[in-house]
Amino acid sequence: MVSMTVRINVTLDETLLKEIKDVSEKGVSRYLAEAAAEKLRRAKAVKTLKVIRGSVPTFSKIDDSVGWVNKLRASDEKRSKRLGV
Repeated sequence: MVSMTVRINVTLDETLLKEIKDVSEKGVSRYLAEAAAEKLRRAKAVKTLKVIRGSVPTFSKIDDSVGWVNKLRASDEKRSKRLGV
């Protein structure tokens, strides 16, 4: 995927801008772009973890988990037969 750089207007607190300028070696725009990309990666990871956490139930007894797995496998077998796999 080819990415195109676009120019935007951002409003920042004066103190925050000064701190960014003090630590940024590549300029404010590059610093903010990298910070936004990192924040986006984290947000996507958190979203994925929430989906994963919700997809597998927790069980208090091993027999409960065995039943769940067997039911899951049975549904996969039915699906496989239906698809001819």
